[in-house]
Parts: sequence; C-alpha cells; structure tokens
Amino acid sequence: MKVNAAPMNQNLWTKGFTTGVTIIALGILVVIYRFIFGLGAVTNLSDGVPWGLWIAFDVVTGIALAAGGFTTAALVYVFNKGEYSPLVRPALLTALLGYGIAGFSIILDVGRWWQIYNPIWSWQGSSPLFEVSICVMSYLTVLFLEFVPIMAEKFDQNPDSLLAKIIVKIAPVVNRFLIALIILGIVISTLHQSSLGSVMMIAVARIHPLWHSAWMPLLFLISAIAIGFPVLVIESYYSAKAFGRKFEQGILSQLLKLTPWILGLYVVVRFADIIVTGELNLLVADIWGIVFVVEMCLIAIIPTVLLLNKKYRESDSGILTISWMMILGLVMNRFNTYLITYQPRPGWDYFPSLGEIIVSAMLVSLLFVGYKLLANYFPVLSKE
Repeated sequence: MKVNAAPMNQNLWTKGFTTGVTIIALGILVVIYRFIFGLGAVTNLSDGVPWGLWIAFDVVTGIALAAGGFTTAALVYVFNKGEYSPLVRPALLTALLGYGIAGFSIILDVGRWWQIYNPIWSWQGSSPLFEVSICVMSYLTVLFLEFVPIMAEKFDQNPDSLLAKIIVKIAPVVNRFLIALIILGIVISTLHQSSLGSVMMIAVARIHPLWHSAWMPLLFLISAIAIGFPVLVIESYYSAKAFGRKFEQGILSQLLKLTPWILGLYVVVRFADIIVTGELNLLVADIWGIVFVVEMCLIAIIPTVLLLNKKYRESDSGILTISWMMILGLVMNRFNTYLITYQPRPGWDYFPSLGEIIVSAMLVSLLFVGYKLLANYFPVLSKE
C-alpha cells in the first residue's frame, strides 16, 4: 500500500534529544558493569525474587505497549481499512523499537546472557517462556524485514555503502512477500501476547487471586489489543511536537471508535472471571480490592465511557487524557501481576536498585531517541 512519506531532515540536537542521549550514556555504563560483574552487582534480584523491574516493565509492559504494530497492520491489511494507512509506518517503527528494547532487556536479565541463543536449539514446546522467546525473536525479525522497504526508499537514491546496497537488493524480495510477512507478524503477536499471561499461571500461590486467573492468557491478549491504538495517539502527538507537525487528531479519533468494543470485552471477561471463581467478595476485603477497582477504572471503565462521548473523542486533550489513562492502567495491571502482588517465599523481599532504575530509564530513552533518529532520516511519517 503506497504511503506518501518522507524523512523529516530536521535538527536532532534539541534539549529532549540531548537529555535522552545523556541518560543512554549513563545506562550503558551500568549495562557494561552488569555484563562484567553479574546481576548481583547491579540489581536487587535474588533466589527468592528471580525477576523484577527489568522483566515487569522493560519486557512484559514494553511488549504490550508495542502492540500497536500488529493491531494497525491487522486493521489496514486484513480488515482493509486503507484510510488508516498513514499510521502503519509509525506503528511499525514503534513496534520495532519496542520489541528490540524488550529483547535486549531479556538478555540483560538472563544470568548467563551469552547463552541467550539456547532456545533456538533446545525446543521445549510445553514452556510458555520458550514460546515467548521464540515468538519475540521471530516477530523482531519480521518487523525488521517489514522496515527494509522503508530503508530502501532512502538508500535507493544513493546506495554508496555496503549496507545500502544489501538493503536495496533484498527490498524487492521483501515487497513480494510483504503481505505474508504482515500476516505472520499478526499471528506471532497474538501468540506471545497471550503467553505472557500464561507464564504466571503457574504461580497460583504467589499472586493475589484478583490477578491470578485461568483466563490470564486471554486477558493479556485483549488488553494488548486494546492498548495498541492509544499508544499510536501518544506516538503521533509527541512525534508531531518533536518535528513541528500538525497533530493528526481527526484520523486518530476515528481509530479510537473501535477501542470501546475491545474494552467492553475486557471488562466482561475480567469480572466474569472473578464472579465464576467466587472472588467477588475480595473487592471489599482489603486494600487490594481498591487497587483492582482503580486499575479497572483506568484501563477500561472510564476510557470506555469517555470514548463513547463524541466531545472527548474528538478533542486533542480528550484523546490524550484517555490514552495516557489506559497506558497507566495497563502498566498497573502488568506490575500487579508480575511484581507488586507477587509474594516470594518467606524471608525474601525486593525493591528495584538504582542500577535497575537507570537501565530502565535508558531503555525508555532509547525508544524516544531511536524513533526521532529513524523518523528523521527515513520516510516513516506521512507528508502533511
């Protein structure tokens, strides 16, 4: 599908870009220290709490927030909604960066990081973690291949380097199989988004009953699909600010018309689960019931009500507020499931170290810096 896109070709070194590069430089020092001296030298992880912030935020939350890539691709290429085609390339770039950062986070969190390739050779079909690792590697490869034609548009004008010549050479082959790659990426995404919920199903005695469920794979998948379009709103708004462009509120408001239906399904499944399992009384039992209600209000209930109101759905501030609300609700959900309500064995506790926080800040900065860098030099954003 032809998109009238162009590189932004603007000055990169703004205050925000410089701040991001500074945070990345600091984070690289911590990463080097971690690779040399091990996890214990940088993190507060232990035998009782084997994963923490890097998994809960950088991997699990990050992968969910990168879901805009496959949801937008499905909308345009599977459901034939070509009017949303200007959003495909920005969504693809966000997904590519998001999954790349998540993959790097997994390398950081694995004790023997130099053996990260082992899942390729040691297949364990009954393991959700194996499925997630294979799918993330596969989808990251698919995303890179989908980005090849975009790079070729840039390099085709002057393929003076070896990389440029390779990209220009393989781009026609990728274009020939692009639809197949897009469908493959959609299928892979649905698999690992749900499997991130499957991973924690084994922790029956460790997670609070309001967050542990036999329906966790379905709930993780629905919430990831629902968050895809709000993330596009945030991406579009801040890329518009970064490059001095007009915020595409009109097309995004149209896109968000679909979100209440997905959120409604999420609410029905979530409350049906706690009713069927007899856990409805837990909503008023202690503080966790309040946390659950706040999370549900942020991720689904309040956004659904606001999105059904045309006044909020068709205003810049309205869709930005709704999108940030949903993102905060999803972050709460993933943190509550993987970290906050998870109770390790007696005698163990966990709070992120300064090193973990710095590295997480570095990875977030990589997302913004990488997006601005690639959108500045490659035809990602459509011409106004």
